[in-house]
Amino acid sequence: MSNRLLPFTAEQLLLILASQPRANTYLVGFSGGADSTALLYALKQLKSRLETPVQAVHVNHGIHPDAELWQEHCEHFCQQQGITLTSLRINIESCTGYGLEAEARHLRYQAMSALLKPGDSLLTAHHADDQAETLLLNLMRGSGVDGLSAMPHSRPLGAGVLQRPLLNFENAALVNYLQQNNVDWLEDPTNQLLHHDRNFVRHQVMPLLESRWHGVNKRMLRTCNALADARSLLEQLADKYLEQYLCHRLVLQIGSKLHEEPALFKLVIRRWLNKSGTPPIPARSLEALYDQVFPDGGKHKIRIQWGGRLLRLHQSRLWLQHDVETPLCPDAQWPANQAVINLGGEHGELKLAGPGANGPPEEIVVSSRRNCRVNAIRQGAHHKSLKKLFQSTGIPGWFRDSIPLCELKGELVAIGDWCFDDQFAAWMSENHVKLTWQPENTLLQFIVAQQHRAGAICRL
Repeated sequence: MSNRLLPFTAEQLLLILASQPRANTYLVGFSGGADSTALLYALKQLKSRLETPVQAVHVNHGIHPDAELWQEHCEHFCQQQGITLTSLRINIESCTGYGLEAEARHLRYQAMSALLKPGDSLLTAHHADDQAETLLLNLMRGSGVDGLSAMPHSRPLGAGVLQRPLLNFENAALVNYLQQNNVDWLEDPTNQLLHHDRNFVRHQVMPLLESRWHGVNKRMLRTCNALADARSLLEQLADKYLEQYLCHRLVLQIGSKLHEEPALFKLVIRRWLNKSGTPPIPARSLEALYDQVFPDGGKHKIRIQWGGRLLRLHQSRLWLQHDVETPLCPDAQWPANQAVINLGGEHGELKLAGPGANGPPEEIVVSSRRNCRVNAIRQGAHHKSLKKLFQSTGIPGWFRDSIPLCELKGELVAIGDWCFDDQFAAWMSENHVKLTWQPENTLLQFIVAQQHRAGAICRL
């Protein structure tokens, strides 16, 4: 095995980019450090040969006292090179529970991904040293195959793609390239602080390993690549299950096969969460989820929470909420002469649509189940209880207070836009109008579509 340093050149970068699908625009994450400076400068050298325009984005975290000076350096460098730079400011408040570094990284990617349009690529300057450090850090965290395969060369991000074209080059090669071209870069003094895990690995652990096993970065890179191949095969296995049992990107049916194979259960859950853009679930939380779902058929209440996300089980379906709190339907008065009422926030609007849509016949009181004064709806010769109707819908209990209930003259006339009082249904038919509910919350949209589909099947 050769330990010769793989040199970095603009030509090498061009070959790597040419092997990837062509992007509409390259957006380079630019901190001003040696790595991102080498990437951006090389792209500038390739300008006449690249068919793709290049722009840069700098994220000012505002943490370090010199943050403003770093931003000025980046702006000056891009101005010299004739590259358009977008500077973003983010306010870091460690709220994910994963620490300041993780929160900064999350917000940084969130801010940069918002700039991506379909077909755009965000290029970052992660290199072989970063990859080796990530492998060790994830090993210390007890990560599985996903974490030990470290950073992928590319992955979806926002409306575009994240690409890491420098993963086969070491930091020293990038520094050599800058020195040969007389290009200056910034040194971040916080990179020397050993209380940060990555800095400890970089300055203490890696030199020790290198003294014993020369070329340790290359060895680890081979391990990452082998594990990436294994991860790809496992993802294909998980995707086959998801193709069959994913009801919605945030709702997963738990089949008996997952009960029989705990390893498959964990694999599928991790893959599902990853594809939905959710932070990785901690291993102990995943173990707790499996232990709670299967012993008694998931009949007891399940609530697994991490990083602002929430998993809950209802009728063998796992529901993933990106907000821990379930939105409560607000109380509202719907005037008789108004065809649409905006419920605000995630609840969207209720609307009477059609040629005769001039609003309800009289004022309608809209409320949640919690605040509704009526607990039954008239259908046929009897009144059916709200409780039994909700139980028959398959709507999880924690979402039932999110469903708008319409009360007219002291009678419950509509549950959402799928269950109606007989007289109200007759009035809508006679006047050629239809009540529709269009929520903004994606899970409420799924619930509405589910009820419409169930109603259509019942009418067949």
